[in-house]
Amino acid sequence: MTGPSIVRPPADLLGPSSTPEVRTLIAEVRSDASLDFDPKAAPAALLLNNVAFGALVQWRVDVSWSQAQQIQQWLIGAPAGAVAPNRQVALKDFFENLQAGAPPGPFLEYVGTYLTANISHASYTLIVGMRVPIRQDVYQAAFQSGLTALLGGPPGWPGELVSFLKMMLNQPTSREEFLTLASNIGNLATNGPPLIKTLIT
Repeated sequence: MTGPSIVRPPADLLGPSSTPEVRTLIAEVRSDASLDFDPKAAPAALLLNNVAFGALVQWRVDVSWSQAQQIQQWLIGAPAGAVAPNRQVALKDFFENLQAGAPPGPFLEYVGTYLTANISHASYTLIVGMRVPIRQDVYQAAFQSGLTALLGGPPGWPGELVSFLKMMLNQPTSREEFLTLASNIGNLATNGPPLIKTLIT
């Protein structure tokens, strides 16, 4: 009595020259890194007296922790030409020297650049407040004018500022938000754009 015959595997499967079929698998690593929430007093350069902003401009960006380290090093580092004790103070001076309005004058205050805690990646929010009512297009024109004037000056700090703008505004997650104090808007049915008026009636 004989059992069923067994078919031999193909020779190329057993030969010394055969190469195993392999694929490269990329491991996915997820982190739950977070910073402890530890409020500290703002540095003297960022203390705002009699604060009352009718509008805020916010820049937000989500970055990796390695990119966050680059932003951290930028903020705390000394600017080229020693125009301020650190780059955050130089950034504050840039915003607060922008001119707009009639007659032109300063209209912004730099509130700070904040790092969000308790998330698996880094998220930064830069906030400037408007002390004088300025339209969005006027703000943007004043910003571009101030940046152009700065770039026309001595090298060093202007290039560092552009590097920071790229880190904050030239990322896939970058966004700019214009916040208006709600009480200044009043009745949306009267003061809102036509689409909003249609949606609320």
